[in-house]
Amino acid sequence: CWFADPRAIHYKSADGSIDASYIGSIDVHGAIKASQIDFKANPDGYQQDVLVRSRFQPDDHNNPTFLVLPDERIMIFYARHTDEPRFYYRVSTKKGDITSLGEEHEIKVANNTTYPSPFILSDDPKHIYLCWRGLGWHPTIAQLSMPTKEGDVNFTWGPYQMVKSTGARPYAKYQSNGKDKILLAYTTGHPDNEMPNHLYFNYININDLTLEDVTGNKLADIAKGPHRVNKSKDYQEKYPLAVVDAPQDARDWLWQTTSDSKGFPSIAMVRINDDKTSHHYYLARWNGKVWRKIFVADGGGQFHQTPNLEKCYSGGMALNPEKSNVV
Repeated sequence: CWFADPRAIHYKSADGSIDASYIGSIDVHGAIKASQIDFKANPDGYQQDVLVRSRFQPDDHNNPTFLVLPDERIMIFYARHTDEPRFYYRVSTKKGDITSLGEEHEIKVANNTTYPSPFILSDDPKHIYLCWRGLGWHPTIAQLSMPTKEGDVNFTWGPYQMVKSTGARPYAKYQSNGKDKILLAYTTGHPDNEMPNHLYFNYININDLTLEDVTGNKLADIAKGPHRVNKSKDYQEKYPLAVVDAPQDARDWLWQTTSDSKGFPSIAMVRINDDKTSHHYYLARWNGKVWRKIFVADGGGQFHQTPNLEKCYSGGMALNPEKSNVV
């Protein structure tokens, strides 16, 4: 499932002692797994597989996500599909080595969870920012303390719902600029249920804990309440730079967001027609003045072979995070 990030990472330490990739998965029995490829110890790419948690929940939403901590331990997050008010995580006891995972911990919250996306940014290197689908099935954020030696963390701010949509379940993708902002691209709701379904973009500014549009205009103080989003002309006129795409005859969905060398965001997106038979891939790019939508390819139809099941699920697309014009 593609709505939790990062699902795979590569990390190379400054002193060269660590050069490894970490890849998450979940199998049909509900086992949470992670694979480690240590290129320093095994230049040929030998893969070590680690069982993170057995007998979890056989659901693709539950694939794990990864975070490299400032002390170079690896932290792995996972959660069930919106039927438990908690996250689970494990932290490696050795730098860069997930074969040394410590015991499982829980982060308990008031609402059910899914899709954990954790970030550490250089403007605030003492905290973790965790984004997920939580409060009201909407984009949610909290600030966490760094894990102790024993792996314990605490909430230091939040959780807070960032957006309130007229759609029941906005779908969000996150990425950070590594410094002071988390990129947040999201839809009005699920394209199966929303016709049309629009696409929006905001920044999460971690220095003042606000939501901004693409030029830095403040939309909301996150702790004081969510930014309200809808598909009306009034919203588009009031917040034109927060709206990436507002078709009247299509159902938008998104696959990834990242930024280019200028810091301008790009979004891999798909437009699905009214009867859900046609999926067209686009690259939406901010050029400093407007959002520009570039047609990429005809993605065909749904990838399911079962008739009338999940007709809005495309085959998929991805962006090169270092070259955002490469799809």
